[in-house]
Amino acid sequence: MSYQSILVHACQPELAQARYRLAAAIALAEGTRLTGIALSGAIEFIVRCSAAAGVAPIGPDDYNFLTDNAKRTLTDFENAVRAAGVVPLESKLSEESAIRALPLEARYCDLLLIGQVTHPDAILADDYSLARTILIHAPCPVMVVPSTTTVTRVPVRPLIAWDGSMEASRAVRAALPLLRRAASVTAACFHPQKYSGTQVQAGTQLATYLASHGIDVEILVPAPAPTGNIGEALLGLAATGAHDLIVMGNFGHSRFRELVLGGVTETVLAGTVVPVLTSH
Repeated sequence: MSYQSILVHACQPELAQARYRLAAAIALAEGTRLTGIALSGAIEFIVRCSAAAGVAPIGPDDYNFLTDNAKRTLTDFENAVRAAGVVPLESKLSEESAIRALPLEARYCDLLLIGQVTHPDAILADDYSLARTILIHAPCPVMVVPSTTTVTRVPVRPLIAWDGSMEASRAVRAALPLLRRAASVTAACFHPQKYSGTQVQAGTQLATYLASHGIDVEILVPAPAPTGNIGEALLGLAATGAHDLIVMGNFGHSRFRELVLGGVTETVLAGTVVPVLTSH
């Protein structure tokens, strides 16, 4: 397995430069096609403004600024990845909003990179609903890249959040191309007995599976976080500087519970300083 097609959500340069460099590094390592996509949101803008304006018509002069902004964003993307050595590359411009277009575009790639904070136009979507929608509906693995991260090369010290669940298993499979390249892989085991039985030592089956792919893994059973929150425990491990990628499943509980009560996914996405690779 390898990533043959990588898609990057292009947005404001100040938020996306780390994402571009990381995407370029992975594309160069995998020898794969890299595509950047910018979403103007013009269609949703027209619909909302038309509904609010009543009989007042909405003309091109009212929304061309959105398309122009998206074009500039694509130019920034192209300049950044070319500077990193990626040639050729592909750029796409869509008049849809990110919250509508990205889950659809993700059907045709092997890996999608988005931002931890993307700041789409305020009338189109907020950051949390955008990330949540993409993570739930994207059929491919998604890497969430904080704008402040210092990780701009292929990660070599990934941390796997492992509980034996289907979601965690899918995330591990999605991360195999990166895990094979890693210098060291660590799996933090949380409540693995729920899925593997009390007689199985934590992480043993995962270690056997990864070994079949030529990957050695260190099994870690971390002490619970002071609040009992697994998300905070993961962030604490990542904050030590020993890891440059978190691999985890997402939204293992019902969407209603995650939305109202929060969960590991929300906690990690809100607080991470390293990229997070996840698969739903």
